[in-house]
Amino acid sequence: MVLNSLNNKMKKYFLSFLIVIPLILSSQYTETINSNRPGTSHGAFAVGKNVLQLELGYNNYNLIHSNLNNSEINGMSLNYNIRYGVQLEKLEVFLSGSYHIRNLVDNYNLNKELKESFISKHKIGLKYLVFDPFINEKWHGENLYSWKAQRRIKLTDFIPAISVFAGGDYLFEEIVQYDDYFFNLKKSNYGYVNQGVFSPFIGIATQNHFKGRWVIVNNVSLENFEGDYSKLNYIFTLTHNLINPRWSVFLEYQYFDSEIYSDNLIKFGVANLLSKNLHVDINAGGSLKQTPSFFYFDVGFSKRFDWHKDVSPEEKERLKKLKESIKQQKKNQKSSNKSSKKSNKQNKKDLKVNKRNLRKSNKSNKKKFLIF
Repeated sequence: MVLNSLNNKMKKYFLSFLIVIPLILSSQYTETINSNRPGTSHGAFAVGKNVLQLELGYNNYNLIHSNLNNSEINGMSLNYNIRYGVQLEKLEVFLSGSYHIRNLVDNYNLNKELKESFISKHKIGLKYLVFDPFINEKWHGENLYSWKAQRRIKLTDFIPAISVFAGGDYLFEEIVQYDDYFFNLKKSNYGYVNQGVFSPFIGIATQNHFKGRWVIVNNVSLENFEGDYSKLNYIFTLTHNLINPRWSVFLEYQYFDSEIYSDNLIKFGVANLLSKNLHVDINAGGSLKQTPSFFYFDVGFSKRFDWHKDVSPEEKERLKKLKESIKQQKKNQKSSNKSSKKSNKQNKKDLKVNKRNLRKSNKSNKKKFLIF
């Protein structure tokens, strides 16, 4: 497995790479909702300051393991992701999790059946945009003279927006451990063997835009890296905006690997923008292997509560001029203080000279008086 070769030294390099990335540029607030759905990857951009966003979904899934006498899991889950833009435009806090109800049939172990419901692990973390190429007007400014030039792929399009995210998985309750391989196999999606109440994760997200309609997002993360069973998770998401800009389609590939379980998943779906603050979506996907086979169907929506106060270009210009005026006033004050200090110094010098001349004059007068 891949993680067998991911030793402690490599983990330290990976974590150091994410930590030392310089925190430089700011995020972009968008006029329409910026959702991570219907995929499961993190986009590079935050939702924006004072923006609260709810991303909810209903998921129905089925898992069958042919090597274990077609043992089966049928279930449903309610999934949520809450995102909020805090004080900085480029920073957001997120909280995600799910509630599961499922039936398990173990044909490998005396045809045991079980029904259960549980709250899976919840993720809480922060995401910070460290590089935004779209604020560079030379790279991504509008070309008013050529529509074709505006829509062609440029070399600068391959420079991605970059964000880092970090946090932890929190277990509200202990997930039941069963005594056979089949039940423990899928448990790795909701927790790890001997997982603590809180286990950290860290990752990086990149985002590219091509020709005004294509968006590519990549995520690489390392989960439970302080535990016995680290998990490497990679997600590639491709989104295409259709001719009707309210509709978009997406394709997603996910690969994850741990010493317990690894898999390759393919997902696809469609989303519709009902308003600038609301979108709905449907998506489906499954595993590329048969041991076990896995398939799911999901419907959901994203809702934005926008308390963001944008600054108009006129207001930005006024603030810019005000800052320049304050800066000039400080400069003038500094110059005035310097001149005043110089003038005071000269006055003191002149006063000292006058006192010296006065003493000489008095001394000379005394001599004249004595002579007469």
